[in-house]
Amino acid sequence: MIVVASNLHGNLVALNALLEKVEKLKDEGKKIKGIYVLGIFGYMPYPKEVMEKVIEEGITTTRGRIDHLIAKWKDISEEEKEEMPELLRFIVEWNREKIGKEGRNWIRNEVPSFLVEKFGDNEILFAYGCPFDPINGEVLPNQPTSYYEQIIRPFKKYEMIVVGGHEPFIAETTYGKIVCPGACGIYTKAGSPTFALIDTRNLDVSIYDFEFDAGEVERRIKEEKLPEEIVRILHHGVI
Repeated sequence: MIVVASNLHGNLVALNALLEKVEKLKDEGKKIKGIYVLGIFGYMPYPKEVMEKVIEEGITTTRGRIDHLIAKWKDISEEEKEEMPELLRFIVEWNREKIGKEGRNWIRNEVPSFLVEKFGDNEILFAYGCPFDPINGEVLPNQPTSYYEQIIRPFKKYEMIVVGGHEPFIAETTYGKIVCPGACGIYTKAGSPTFALIDTRNLDVSIYDFEFDAGEVERRIKEEKLPEEIVRILHHGVI
């Protein structure tokens, strides 16, 4: 079994709560062999601490959109940057400063845009966004089966595709499953933070929710003098 989470958003409090939940599942007899996180950095105020914890715990990661922007920021033209929302530009630059040169090298050289893992006879593709565009693409929840089949058909060699997103879902198709574990680093309109538990033998998937102390995160946001909009994102999600 593996745990998969997405949209950590640089939230150390949420990461610690997730790890505590995983340990409880292990105590209940779940044979969890690894943790995967799709999308590491974001709007929450602990980027360096999250990076250090992810490395310390041996968590497998892929880049999310903000991770990719952090990694490629110097290669992006000023015109392209000007077209981005002001808050997004600010948060990318703030993250880059907080994680320092070591962190920028890590996200650029050690964290892939997508990942393929083989578990026995089953092969799983992990990609933050749509497999056609792992960084900027998006797989939407609550769509007809035909929508998911169009996405997975070109990748039918894989028994499962796991994507990042803010709302959890499990889509069954004739070609395999598409799974989104939902956001683990913020609360959203979909509710509490969530993650997926995947049985890599039979590809059964369960979605779990958990709680973290949002008040503690909010205090850190204010200590760091981050924009007030980030408090709203913490409690209600990214629009």
